[in-house]
Amino acid sequence: MKRPLLYVAAFASWLSLSAISQAADRNDFALKDGDRIVLLGDDLIERNQKHGYLETLLTLSNPAKNLTVRNLGWSGDTVFGDARAGFGKRADGFKQLKEHVLALKPTVILVGYGMSESFDGKAGLPSFEQGLNTLLDVLAESKAKVVLLSPIAHENLGRPLPDPTVHNQKLGLYRETIARVAGSRGYPYVDLASIGSGIDPTHRAGDPHDARHLTDDGIHLTEHGYGLADAKIARELLKNVGTPWSIRVRPDGTAEAQNAKVSNLEVSPQRIRFEVLDATLPLPAQLAAPKASARVLEFAGLAPGRYTLKIDGKSIASATADQWKSWDLKTGPEFDQVEKLRQVINEKNLLYFHRWRPQNETYLFGFRKHEQGNNAREIPLFDPLVEAKEQEVATLRVPVSHVYELSRESEVGR
Repeated sequence: MKRPLLYVAAFASWLSLSAISQAADRNDFALKDGDRIVLLGDDLIERNQKHGYLETLLTLSNPAKNLTVRNLGWSGDTVFGDARAGFGKRADGFKQLKEHVLALKPTVILVGYGMSESFDGKAGLPSFEQGLNTLLDVLAESKAKVVLLSPIAHENLGRPLPDPTVHNQKLGLYRETIARVAGSRGYPYVDLASIGSGIDPTHRAGDPHDARHLTDDGIHLTEHGYGLADAKIARELLKNVGTPWSIRVRPDGTAEAQNAKVSNLEVSPQRIRFEVLDATLPLPAQLAAPKASARVLEFAGLAPGRYTLKIDGKSIASATADQWKSWDLKTGPEFDQVEKLRQVINEKNLLYFHRWRPQNETYLFGFRKHEQGNNAREIPLFDPLVEAKEQEVATLRVPVSHVYELSRESEVGR
C-alpha cells in the first residue's frame, strides 16, 4: 500500500525540481566580483563550516572573483531566532539575527531552516510560514539575492534509532511550505531531501557507522552528506561547477585541450613532456564527480609498453599504452591545491566563528560583562587573522602551471 504513495511523492518531487530549475533560470544567479555571501540557518548551516565544500565549490567556479562568505548558522535555531536568544526572549534572538545579517551588508543570502520546526508537525505549519515570511521581509532590507534551502530527509539508520517514517512525512510538509514561499517571492529553491538516497532513504538502514551514511544520527549530515548536499546546491545555482577537462596528445606532436592550455609540448618515442595551465581547478577529490566532470588524459599512438606519468617530477600513475588511450586523472598537484584551498577556507571559518560567537560571550558582552568585559577588546583581533586566510584563499583559487611527463618504462605492457 505504501508504494503508490512513493510514486506520488516522486512525481511531486519531479514537479518541484522542475519549478526550482525554472526559478533559478529566472533569477540570474551568476556571482559577481565582490559578492558578500551569508549562510543563514540552523544545524544544516552551522555544521557546514566544518567541511567547507559549498564555499570551495563557489570559489572554484569563480576563480577570478573576490567572494566573501560568512556562516551565521546556529544549531537548533528556527526562523524566529530562538537559539540566538541566549538568556533573553525570542524577540531578542530575532533581533540579534537581524543585526548580524544586515551588518555584513550581504549581496547573496542562502537560508536553510525547517528541521527544528518540523517536529511540530502540521500544527506548526501556519506559525512557521508566518515566521519564514517575516524573516524574509527583514532580509529583503539588504536587497540581497535570497536562496531557500529545504531541510534534508531523516535518514533511516536502523534500530535502536527511531523509525523516521512519520518525521519524514512532517518534513515533507515543511519542504512544500518553503518551496511555495520561494515561488511566491521568485526566489531560487534547492530541495535537499533527495541527496544520495532518493525520496525514501530507508535503503541505508544498517550499521550507523557505515561511511556511506549521510548523517550521524538521522538528521545531522556527515562529511559525506555535506559533500553531496553542497554539490547539489552549487550545481543547481551555478552553471560552471565541474567543467569538463581533457588533454589529447597526438603522435604528430600536437595536442588539443579542454578547460586547459598546453604549452612547450615535446614528443619522442620514449617521452612526452608538456606544461599545463588549467582554466579552473578540479572539484575536490572527495566528491563523487559526475562523468562529465572527469579529467581525461588521452595519448594516441603510443608504442606498446608500460608508461609512467609524472607531474612536477612526482609519480602519479603507471599503465600500459592501451590504458593511456583514455585515463581518468584523479590525483595530482591540482587536487592537492584544491584540498589546501578547502582546508584554508575551514580555518578561516573557524576564526570567524570565534569572532562573532566567542565561547565566553556572556562574560564579554552579556549580563556578566562587569566581570571580564575588559577582554572584549581582544575580539576584533580576529579580523586580521580572517583577512590573512582570505588572502590565502585568493592565491589558492587560481590555477598554476604544472609539468606533465609520460615516460616509457618498458616495452612490455604488464
